[in-house]
Amino acid sequence: MPDFISFQEAIEATKDEDRALLIGNGFSAQYFNYTDLLAKSGLGAGTPIRNVFEILETVDFEAVVRSIEDAAIVERAYGNNAHSDELEVDAQRVREALVSAINQTHPMHREDLEYESSSAFLGHFQEVFTLNYDLLLYWVNLEKGLLNDGFGLGRVIDGGGFRGPFKPDAHCHIYNLHGGLHLFQTRTGDVFKALHTGDGVVATITHSIAVKKRLPLYVAEGTSKAKVRKINSNSYLRHCIDKLHENPAAIFVFGHSADPNDAHIYHAIFGSKAKHVYFGVFQPNAEKITALDAELAKYKKLGGDDVAYSFFDSETAHVWDGPSAVEETE
Repeated sequence: MPDFISFQEAIEATKDEDRALLIGNGFSAQYFNYTDLLAKSGLGAGTPIRNVFEILETVDFEAVVRSIEDAAIVERAYGNNAHSDELEVDAQRVREALVSAINQTHPMHREDLEYESSSAFLGHFQEVFTLNYDLLLYWVNLEKGLLNDGFGLGRVIDGGGFRGPFKPDAHCHIYNLHGGLHLFQTRTGDVFKALHTGDGVVATITHSIAVKKRLPLYVAEGTSKAKVRKINSNSYLRHCIDKLHENPAAIFVFGHSADPNDAHIYHAIFGSKAKHVYFGVFQPNAEKITALDAELAKYKKLGGDDVAYSFFDSETAHVWDGPSAVEETE
């Protein structure tokens, strides 16, 4: 079995070097249940709306809304106004189902979090790449002002509800590789982030979905291939993955299992100029380490064997002043 070290030893080994961080669901598991949002939506299996998800082979609420609304236009063109009206109602039901799922699974206010240990953990890194679409990283950064997110040159719109658009030439050290519940795309492809407007960011998000009929930009597809298609469809997401591929710093992976459904992430890491990969393992044992070693070795070989890796015990990072009980995968 390959050896593993503590988080503190990994930090000491990279003293005076730049460090980047990649976080997965394990970063958020203490506060956010990453059970599929579709499962929490209340859209019952076997219903016409749920069948659209199945036929399209997606868990992307936006793709389903778009398909239903396109069908409504066609039905109206053929004179089937009653069915067109029914489809428009169903499209709104999908939006409201996403709102329901978010409110069931996500903390409502950033005051619900503990910030001292999480900000101390994040303070070790100059850049953060996240696979999560929850708001926890956003909230920690908002509370502590740690890193820029690329929206600083944008303007505030919608009565203070959003700031943007994201600009590649702005100072940016946080990259939402799979989008986020707080990120919204305009019809022209610009990406804006949701702001606190009095009742909280979650309230801004749910109002935008239910009332403004906009949906967040996030990647929830089940396979790496499907995720890459979604990433390539948006310039912001492509920019983020390009930055991961260009990363020259030592990179720490926390709260992720290197599952094949995120193979594109590890191809980017091991095809980069990263000095070293430190891979966090929750409650490491021989079986886990051996399996992960075999998985990472594949990516390392495909990347040209230039990027070395080792393992650390993720609990020793004490991200939330008490490690979460489980680390899940997207």
